[in-house]
Amino acid sequence: MERIVLQAAIAFAAIVLIGAGTAGALLGVDLIHGRNGGLVDSYFRYLSAMTAAMGVMFAMTIPHIETHHERIGTLSFLIFIGGLAHLYTFSVRPTPTVGTLFMLFMELVFVPLLWLGQRHIARKAASLS
Repeated sequence: MERIVLQAAIAFAAIVLIGAGTAGALLGVDLIHGRNGGLVDSYFRYLSAMTAAMGVMFAMTIPHIETHHERIGTLSFLIFIGGLAHLYTFSVRPTPTVGTLFMLFMELVFVPLLWLGQRHIARKAASLS
């Protein structure tokens, strides 16, 4: 049962990453009602595509979740560090939107819990074999 719950949680995270990343890659800074400057827009699309790619990489772990500790660890680390950058933004612009708060929750709470859950499932699977 724990394995299925973890797989569902990973699927949710993957859908969020793929959806947000794809929307950002296609819409650019218009997605966040930003100024459409060439360099900023290009970089925003680049980072959005990387976000979508991380979602795909998370999704690829679902069938054999217990064996993908390195991939989930790497992805979780990257997302957590990005969350710390979002958190730092509050010292510069202390008025978060609902979307920003959701992203912070995903990056600093939900994804680290996925990492811990995967570690638990991997240890459990190893003890059974």
